[in-house]
Amino acid sequence: MRSLVFLLVAFAVVSMSWAQSEITVSSSADVSARPDVAEFHLSIIARQDQATAAFIIYLGRYHALQDSIKNLVDTTKLTTDNLSVTPFFNYKKPDQITPEYYQVSSSMSLSAPISELNALLGQITSVEGVTINGIEFQAKDQEKLETEALEKAVKLARQKAEAIAHLENLVDLTVKSMTTSTTRPPVFPMYRAMSVESVAAAPSISPSSISVSASVNVTFLAHTK
Repeated sequence: MRSLVFLLVAFAVVSMSWAQSEITVSSSADVSARPDVAEFHLSIIARQDQATAAFIIYLGRYHALQDSIKNLVDTTKLTTDNLSVTPFFNYKKPDQITPEYYQVSSSMSLSAPISELNALLGQITSVEGVTINGIEFQAKDQEKLETEALEKAVKLARQKAEAIAHLENLVDLTVKSMTTSTTRPPVFPMYRAMSVESVAAAPSISPSSISVSASVNVTFLAHTK
């Protein structure tokens, strides 16, 4: 009798596994918000015949940049991403030993409140050798936006799966696997090497809302009714 019960249970388990199906769906969603942070992407370049002289000029421009923004933003928000010293040779003179010049350059980031955006544009471009390569508009709680976008995408994916399950008489949807991805707001190319006069003549920048996108690919397990 016990053997018979065991066989019946085993048969039931196998039958349930045979009745199991998979539903794979994809979905995406966006979440929008007003930006409150402007992330400047900057560079500083100095060139001279000697590396030491180039570095001295570079430091002068770096400190001039700090001085120009100190009344608008905390200068600790100005960070150096990388710094390099590069000798440049004349490619038309393959036997040249002495470089034509040395270049000291860096890429930098500056995080500032959106309220100081236009004032900073004027101050930064007033410093010789400093270039604004782009500006990225962000929300303070960027991770929260990404989470909200993912939750919306997952909800839409489940709705798709439930619709498919209804058509195929399937029930008990459970997540088997999921892959996700999110995209940040783009970096907008901005005023490369503009003068103080050209910035003053340009209209003020009023960034619109930013959008964070999320996409998911979800595989659900389901059973026949």
